Amino acid sequence: MTRGVGSAANEFRTHWRALLGCTIAASIGTIGLQAYTSGAFVPALGRDVGYTREQLSLATLLLSAVVAICAPIAGTLMDRYGAVRIIAFAVAGEAAAFALLAIAPTGFPLYAALIVLLALLGVGTTPPGFARIITARFDAGRGLALGCMISGLGIMAISGPIWATWVIQQGGWRAGYGVIAGLVLLLGGGGLALVHGDRAAHPAIPARAALDAASGPSALRRPLFWVMLVGFVAPALFGGGYLLHLISLLTERGIAPATAARVQSLIGVAVLCGRLGSGWALDRFPAPRVAAAAFTVSALGCALLLQSNLALMSVAALAIGLTIGAELDILAYFVSRYFGLAGFGRLYGLAYGCLIIAGGTSPVLIAWLARLGGYPLALIVSTFGTIAGALILLTLPDPRKVAAHA
Repeated sequence: MTRGVGSAANEFRTHWRALLGCTIAASIGTIGLQAYTSGAFVPALGRDVGYTREQLSLATLLLSAVVAICAPIAGTLMDRYGAVRIIAFAVAGEAAAFALLAIAPTGFPLYAALIVLLALLGVGTTPPGFARIITARFDAGRGLALGCMISGLGIMAISGPIWATWVIQQGGWRAGYGVIAGLVLLLGGGGLALVHGDRAAHPAIPARAALDAASGPSALRRPLFWVMLVGFVAPALFGGGYLLHLISLLTERGIAPATAARVQSLIGVAVLCGRLGSGWALDRFPAPRVAAAAFTVSALGCALLLQSNLALMSVAALAIGLTIGAELDILAYFVSRYFGLAGFGRLYGLAYGCLIIAGGTSPVLIAWLARLGGYPLALIVSTFGTIAGALILLTLPDPRKVAAHA
């Protein structure tokens, strides 16, 4: 344990520039940046342009679907040409797409087309590319490093709605998209400059050539990959939709809208804590137990939402946020340990795409269950579905032992 902690500390001293750069640049990832700021644009686009909530929801669905389809392709390109090159192209493309949204004529078909363009050009700024950079440099401290990197999105989740709302109030929705375009260039370009400045050797990939052979096409033929994927998809499918439904659920229980919004804000705090906490735990405990514990906490959060006590519902919001915060870095850890690094971009891109689809489907599933039997039915199904994912992951072998055997 001591030697592992010392090795991890040495990795952080050596590669802190790459870690800081990835954390900064990951905060402007296409999916996260659009998701965390889109709520600020909805009132203005509805009032000034006439777009309906249904149209804007369709645009978000298009963004998620295109990213889910393109993420494995972008990951494959990163495996072949290097993650930094693909991310740099994606940063420029994402900024250009947001700039076009700021100046383009109004009309929903064109708006939807630009959202699709945003997904196509910016898919490289999603977590798989940054996770590949981190896993190539960190071994003993990989879990915490991944958690720190993903926490960039957590910071954006907390701050994005605040500054986006202020900018739109001051200058309108076009100014909002213009500021986002500039922010993408500033944070994305600055983060990549820090990564480029990390010139220290990072021999993680060549040191695991034997293990990396498992990253080829044979990885997709192994039951381990698909069982692991089902274990992660289940919590995303059954629990991710409460980001959208939580305020409605609380107000249905008689909670004032302002109070309900404050309760939901706890999810942003839990997202950040979940990413850092899960990363720290992955370096110290068997990964299947860490994942199962995180998702069990989320399942208990769903169960607590069956109560009408405000304090318990606040705890439930924190519990659900922990899973939303933990799944991406834990998944990256599993993929890198089980299947190596040579094909990491493609495999993690595929798994990430599946999580995006599950997360996009989750609000629809919860709404359908709520229509059948109210939110209590949806919460019961979510509780058991999330626990099922935790149990599946608990059956998997310890990735550290798999890596040692390989």
